[in-house]
Amino acid sequence: MALSNPIVDEQWETWKQAYGKSYLSVEEDLVRREIWLENLEKIAAHNARYHQGNSMYEMAMNEFGDLTPAEFVQLYTDATMYEMANYTDEAFSDIELEELEEVEEVRRMPKEVDWRQMGYVRGVKNQGSCLSCYAFAAVGAVEGQLAKQKKQYVDLSTQNIIDCSDEFKNYGCDGGLPYRAFKYIKKYGIESDQSYPYQAKRNDQCSFSSAKSVVTIKGFQRYKHIDEKRLAALVARVGPISVLVYSSLNSWRFYKSGIFDDADCNNKRVDHAVVLIGYVDAPSSSYWIIKNSWGTSWGEKGYMRMIKGKNMCRINYSASYPII
Repeated sequence: MALSNPIVDEQWETWKQAYGKSYLSVEEDLVRREIWLENLEKIAAHNARYHQGNSMYEMAMNEFGDLTPAEFVQLYTDATMYEMANYTDEAFSDIELEELEEVEEVRRMPKEVDWRQMGYVRGVKNQGSCLSCYAFAAVGAVEGQLAKQKKQYVDLSTQNIIDCSDEFKNYGCDGGLPYRAFKYIKKYGIESDQSYPYQAKRNDQCSFSSAKSVVTIKGFQRYKHIDEKRLAALVARVGPISVLVYSSLNSWRFYKSGIFDDADCNNKRVDHAVVLIGYVDAPSSSYWIIKNSWGTSWGEKGYMRMIKGKNMCRINYSASYPII
């Protein structure tokens, strides 16, 4: 495939430099270049449709460009998440909401919510090659409550969750669930990212110190199969919350901007955790605002706008948030 094309060669070298990529042999470099070129062509094909007005979102090459779809799924999504979230009904009602209160919330919901504007959302992080999305999603929700309830604006330690929450059936860099991280924080607390920094790998032992704990939580709330109106009411009332989604598509992997809408993302098994930080209800297009943990070079500086009202990527499957 255009092995000696000088323009492609130059693009390949520029891309490798931009993302700090290097390979052990010339042969591996050639194999990775082929995969990258295939991905580039798929992105270009989609963007042609986008520019013709046949798609609401644009795609772009990013750091995942030298991976096959199977490799990406293995490295960045958690296939066990669906089973974990599905086979357990634990802690559905740690703290229950009144049904009437929820109905009232839905009736008087704001048209627009973006918790970044209130400072409840900390900076976008990059999980790297560690399946720690569950920890980032949990920490993002706790950071939001800490800012909202206590006026404390602190980056909390994802590494703390990765190293220490085995007791609650999380598996370090091999996946877990946000509400299991909440269980850990309820019992022990959590340090700041500054005192227990992220390493994108699991350490042999937990280094948590209760003396350095920033916050503990009273409990948490978890919903399964919540309809999107109630989900929006929840985000409007509570703040940033953790949700599970399906993310194993090229359209997710190379999402750059716009309102994500891909029919292939429906009716799939959830495999990724993100923070739901807001939404917009507009006559032309309503969408969710999602904070991801794949760094700022992915999406809209680390965020995604996803179409609302279609249960896109199973966004209603499991929502949870902490109570401080």
